[in-house]
Amino acid sequence: MIGNVICAQGQVIVWLLMMFLAYAYMIAVRLHFTYSMMVMMKSPLVAAPHNDHCPGVEINVGINSTIDEKRMDWSLEEQSITMSAYFIGMLFTVFPGGVYANRGYEREIMGLCMFVSAVSVIFCPIAAVQLHSWIAVFVLRFFVGCAFGPVAPCGGTIAGKIIPKSSRALFSTFMFSGTIFGAFSGHLFSGLIIPNTSHSWSFFILGTFAILWSLIWMVMFCKMPYKVLEDASNHSLSVFSTPWKTALQSEAYISLLIASLGFGNLYSFITTGLPIYTARVLGGDAVKNGVNVCQPWLMCWITSIAVGLLSMELIVANRLRKNTVRKLYAGVVLVVCPLMVLSIRLSNCHSSQTKIFIWMAIILLAFERNSIRINSLDLCPKFAGSLIALSDVFFSVGNVLDLFVARNIHVKDFDWNFVFYIATFFPIVCSVPFLLFGTAAQQTHWELVRYRRSSVST
Repeated sequence: MIGNVICAQGQVIVWLLMMFLAYAYMIAVRLHFTYSMMVMMKSPLVAAPHNDHCPGVEINVGINSTIDEKRMDWSLEEQSITMSAYFIGMLFTVFPGGVYANRGYEREIMGLCMFVSAVSVIFCPIAAVQLHSWIAVFVLRFFVGCAFGPVAPCGGTIAGKIIPKSSRALFSTFMFSGTIFGAFSGHLFSGLIIPNTSHSWSFFILGTFAILWSLIWMVMFCKMPYKVLEDASNHSLSVFSTPWKTALQSEAYISLLIASLGFGNLYSFITTGLPIYTARVLGGDAVKNGVNVCQPWLMCWITSIAVGLLSMELIVANRLRKNTVRKLYAGVVLVVCPLMVLSIRLSNCHSSQTKIFIWMAIILLAFERNSIRINSLDLCPKFAGSLIALSDVFFSVGNVLDLFVARNIHVKDFDWNFVFYIATFFPIVCSVPFLLFGTAAQQTHWELVRYRRSSVST
């Protein structure tokens, strides 16, 4: 009996670890593409004149890197649009992929997503170097975004099915923290591999990792089916088998969607805008700087685990209600973190102050994993995949607002003040509904709506 329990727990850990690695890989690929653009462009965004560098600051973009390919002469608009392709792809797949994951196809969709990502990543340097086409790279990056779209809903569906309720907050926080670990490993990978091997080999290594992951996942799917604790799957292809009308009439879920929109905008700026701005203040080798940039992300990942343990301790010991913990953590990430972002700009060209505020802004992102990210599991674990899918639609829109609207439209007459103000005040405004109406209480009546509907159809 004890052996069966240990075996079941071991299988849960293995599935969650594989999801953790998938999250880490997807984010690492996204960040690696940013470094790739720095290396391959003759005039990359990071070194463009409109960045208004601080006096005496010099930026080297891949000068010491072992680049044997011809550098691309893409315009700033072409580079910016290509950077946006990832989140445009997410918008196409996150909702349908998440809904069908919640219908019981989460493992099949997950395996397909990683395989598509692997193939797209491997062909990226070929499209850039052989075809010299930003459109071809845009399409491949679009496919990588399409592959990433359903990943979070698939993870939420798996977490809702196999993690015991008593351990759900901690285990799911660990699983979703893979994105933060991916930011750490992505920066470190790019800072080490591109200068010491080659641009093309860096993509081949990433693609090979994803192919190996896909093979292991396929073996697990066939040989190690997990034990389902809570299951809402009916293997229906109907999008409307989720009680959307009831969910979208809930103030708690609407506030979560708005919070996801604000966090998407903030997260996009911190992961793609801040590295560019940091080069303006600190200078140095923009590619090798990934080794330094990875350090606050490592602290962010450690913090995410620590605050997950803290929240569980506070809730179990009845020191704070779950609602209070979720709102407190959301306030940290959507209010305090944006204020750190604004402080980065206000510190102007003071390098030491800039470093401190950058570290604080990155580390405070850790509180999102145990608040906004897992709130769908709080509301209704049986529909977690669908709920996370729609939340990620809003998250993706927030990313596009930053990448495509706030930065791309003004790419020629770029104004850092405008971008910083958007990244500061938009998340704060989006936090207000969640802080007022958000809840961690399970919405059991949503499940009753589904049950009654199934009874009537029968």
